[in-house]
Amino acid sequence: MIHKILKEFGLNEKESEIYVILLKEKSATASKLAKITKINRTTTYLELENLTELGLVSYVIKNSKRYYQPAKPERFIEILNLKKEKFKSILPQLKNLHKTTTPFKIEVFEGKEGIKTFYQDILNNAKEILVFGATGKAIEVLKYSYPHFLKKFIQSNLKRREIANFQAKKIIESYSKTNLKLKYLPEKYSAEVTTVIYDNKIAIQSLQKDNIYVTVITDKLLYQSYKNYFEFMWKSI
Repeated sequence: MIHKILKEFGLNEKESEIYVILLKEKSATASKLAKITKINRTTTYLELENLTELGLVSYVIKNSKRYYQPAKPERFIEILNLKKEKFKSILPQLKNLHKTTTPFKIEVFEGKEGIKTFYQDILNNAKEILVFGATGKAIEVLKYSYPHFLKKFIQSNLKRREIANFQAKKIIESYSKTNLKLKYLPEKYSAEVTTVIYDNKIAIQSLQKDNIYVTVITDKLLYQSYKNYFEFMWKSI
């Protein structure tokens, strides 16, 4: 177990073995360490140099010989803290790189629980949502939890614009529309699935009785294209 954990700090098998023996011996020459560990003497010298560079081993010279001594085990914590501080210094740069690179990703959420997960993602990440083909079926499918999400949408001041099916007008308007701007598709162009545009994502939502799912595609260019389609429809209706 000791050697396994020391390897996680970057020590190889021989370095780990030499360090542990040095802890037991307190002080030893390279020759003595080679004899105890049965590691080739030349290799022992090389591993001791590596350990010295890491600050895990030091030496003193007595009678023209080097006597190696181990650093206290707490030195590993110091090394870990130093690495942590170094990493923290580049963390802002890494975050900026992560922000500018939006990976392409497809996720599928199934069933009522999947739809709830999807709505929560909107609440967590979206500043604006654009919807076309709204069917009003979420009110029926998520009979008990939809009012909760609707309340959260309103409280978050999330900007919402929806182009809904004309047939859904009655049920949609029976709920509060705070922060919601609403238009309707001509009756002959009604949709069976709903498209939701938000946070560099396109979501295709089906709320058919035996086919409840949402497919979420994360792609900046696709998002921008669908946003343009929506704006065209919004101005045309």
